[in-house]
Amino acid sequence: MNSETSLDAALRGVVVLEIGNELGDYAAMLLAGFGSDVIKLEPSGGSPSRRIGPFANDNREHSLFFWRYNLNKRSVVLNDDNPAARSLLARMAAKTDVVLLSGDFETVERRLSLWRELAQSNPSLIVCTITPFGLSGPYRAYRATDLTQMAMGGIMAVCGYDPGPDLKYDTPPIAPAMWHAYHIAGEYAAIAIVAAINFRDLAGEGQFIDVSIHEAVNTCTEIAIPTYIYNGQTVLRQTARHAFPHITQFRLSKSADDIYMLASLSPFEREAQAFARLADEVGIEHVLNTPEYKQLEKEDPNSAYTYRNELIEQLVSRLPAHEVFQRAQAHGLAWSPIRRPEDNLSDAHFQARQTFATIEHPELGRPLLYPGTVASDGAAPHMRYWRRAPYLGEHSHEILEWSGCDARELDDLRSSGVI
Repeated sequence: MNSETSLDAALRGVVVLEIGNELGDYAAMLLAGFGSDVIKLEPSGGSPSRRIGPFANDNREHSLFFWRYNLNKRSVVLNDDNPAARSLLARMAAKTDVVLLSGDFETVERRLSLWRELAQSNPSLIVCTITPFGLSGPYRAYRATDLTQMAMGGIMAVCGYDPGPDLKYDTPPIAPAMWHAYHIAGEYAAIAIVAAINFRDLAGEGQFIDVSIHEAVNTCTEIAIPTYIYNGQTVLRQTARHAFPHITQFRLSKSADDIYMLASLSPFEREAQAFARLADEVGIEHVLNTPEYKQLEKEDPNSAYTYRNELIEQLVSRLPAHEVFQRAQAHGLAWSPIRRPEDNLSDAHFQARQTFATIEHPELGRPLLYPGTVASDGAAPHMRYWRRAPYLGEHSHEILEWSGCDARELDDLRSSGVI
């Protein structure tokens, strides 16, 4: 696959204007990873996401959040709320394929009227908004954070530790990794934008896309909602396994080197036989292949599963986690150690597939590793991140030149406070 047909060039030539806050950063970065030219319009104080910590070396100019979610982008300082910016924005709109607006309802709604009007002059323009609850409905002006979106969308209700014997919880629900809600909505937005680009290439028409973070999160609650709607049952959150209407078998075991392993068996005879062979190999005595155990599986499956799980715990506890992983995988069992995030950086498989992008940071005097993509053509990643997040206004001059500004107009824009 050559560079012209690989996915990291799929959106080459597509210009995206990104205006807003952290709600849209990830969506725009995904588009940039596929080759689009993402131009980040920032106010003089910079995008709000530049002020989200943590900060490298405690330097408030070095937001790790901003660095992570703004790879490959270009930055121009431009006050798009200034009426004097209208002519400039109109020329930019004429050269733009996608406008991505993100933030609270009031801010996006205020900006949207201008871009709807500009889209009339450029009917192929695609405008996408990302707001907490969408642009319509009784919740549209409600305030929300990533954490409250996780709660209200229902994902937290199905994530957490097991209940007690009485099926009552003495532990709270757990939110997944931070910014999870914005990731979900960002992926929905990016997919919708790519679909709109495809439709535009076929029909010549742009689209308006209204992404609600709340709705995006709510669609990711797995079986919780259909189980409740169709069966009238409420699922129970359970440690390191799917929420389910009843308590399922525990899946975590601790290895000899004190690392938790996710080790369990699917209800298939192939896996049962593979585990029996693994137990023999490690020297674990068992009766899994006896007629008595087969009978127990029929008459009292819970007791049979409990016996089998105790064997799993015994096996895992005898060996270091890496050895358990290697032996189980050799028998076709999908067991794995539970890693800390940093453990993945030295993973030989990830390194071979170039999963992490190495990007230079002159301000640090060293490169940083960034999550790139899990997809590859066998030689190179399908999503390519190669340029660090931009300094504030780093590309203002070249972008304003691209938009058609001459020296006189630049002076006028400066005097009026647009740039």
